[in-house]
Amino acid sequence: MPLQKLSLKPGVNQENTRYTNEGGWYESDKIRFRQGTPESIGGWTQYASVTYQGVCRSLNVWVPSLGSTLIGIATNLKMYLMQNQTLYDITPIRLTATLGTDPFAVVSGSATVTVTHTANGALTNDFVTFSGATAVGGLTLNGEYQVVTVTSTDTYLINAGSSANATTSGGGAAVSAAYQLNTGSAVQGAQYGWGAGYWGSSTWGNSVRGLAAAPRQWSQANYGNDLVFGPMDGGIYYWENALGVTARGTALTAAVGASDVPTVQHALLVSDVSRFVIAFGCNELGASAQDPMLIRWSDQENAPVWTPSATNQAGGIRLSIGSEIRAAVQTRQEILVWTDAAMYSMQFLGAPLVWGTTLLDSSTTFPTRNGAVSVAGVVYWIGIGKFYMYDGRVQVLPCDLRKYVFDDYNNAQVAQTFAASNEQFNEVWWFYCSAESTTVDKYVVYNYVEKVWYYGTMARTAWVT
Repeated sequence: MPLQKLSLKPGVNQENTRYTNEGGWYESDKIRFRQGTPESIGGWTQYASVTYQGVCRSLNVWVPSLGSTLIGIATNLKMYLMQNQTLYDITPIRLTATLGTDPFAVVSGSATVTVTHTANGALTNDFVTFSGATAVGGLTLNGEYQVVTVTSTDTYLINAGSSANATTSGGGAAVSAAYQLNTGSAVQGAQYGWGAGYWGSSTWGNSVRGLAAAPRQWSQANYGNDLVFGPMDGGIYYWENALGVTARGTALTAAVGASDVPTVQHALLVSDVSRFVIAFGCNELGASAQDPMLIRWSDQENAPVWTPSATNQAGGIRLSIGSEIRAAVQTRQEILVWTDAAMYSMQFLGAPLVWGTTLLDSSTTFPTRNGAVSVAGVVYWIGIGKFYMYDGRVQVLPCDLRKYVFDDYNNAQVAQTFAASNEQFNEVWWFYCSAESTTVDKYVVYNYVEKVWYYGTMARTAWVT
């Protein structure tokens, strides 16, 4: 019998058994298909030798005028900038205060220090910088420290890095403390108590009923040479390039001329059209409570001004379908906004309405904030049990790995799932936690040119191309 060339169908298909998938590929890891043929995806090279603290959840790259490339790196613990492969901590300061006399208590032979500061608002893992302290038990506690444990509303513990030589209190009467933004969780954790979850989600009176608290996630976008950023369900902050990379970000509410800047938001972006800062799921004008369905925007080219008037274009609009805004993605002609029950298009209209919204779909699902990506004029996202795409209309994306992915998917860590694009190879990637993992360990890829799928194992927490 003469030899025959064996031709296999491109892509990986696990919707059928390996036996019924004759002439095709059933398993894969760290490969891609190009021109119908599998090849290794290659490797990565280290960009910089520096390390950051925490788990990175957001990356943003831009090139300011007359400057070198900047990379915003947002983790559950800090906000950084990288320039010329050097890392700078730009985490905003939430509180500065002068502590009472002798705020430090130490024990001989121990590196643990008890700090007393009334109503300091610190959380475990927060960072605080002390200055002006005098020695206590042989320790001079000037510099940055991380909170090890919060013991009360007025006291917490830090590690001095070396042991005290006496049991005593001290530090003097001129100790200044600068507290950075409260840190967040590295993974998704349970919320407890009444109201934490949806009605009927567990047995009556069960203390563990409810949803999961999301890991610390950030929004960041360049505003010209500068950076607008903020943690999910936190404030809005601004880093000014003119002040240099060693300057920390500051609250937008403290900017010159600031008026009615939202104090809490679920997501942020800066519009390509006319440069508005837009906050999703924010507090109403003149109120402090968060409205999860409210969208507000700043005046055009005027990030600190959010008070609507006849002489500016600041304003807002509330979506009607759903209970909370999940995410927003900017495309070439519109901003797509997802709630937990619908998908909207947000478009610039000009004065007097400025921005308007149109309902696109009320049946799509969107469970995770970072699950969508725009590439080649199309938006792709992961839903509950299926994938979607939008190219002018919402469509379910046929997937040959749907059962494989969602049968081995950790829904308790859904917030860690994120989408990314690799346009060089016409790919959309989704990284997620498999059923037995609490950290991202798997990926699935859709090649939108060849319309094939493949998957593998890989640990990633953020991606930028």
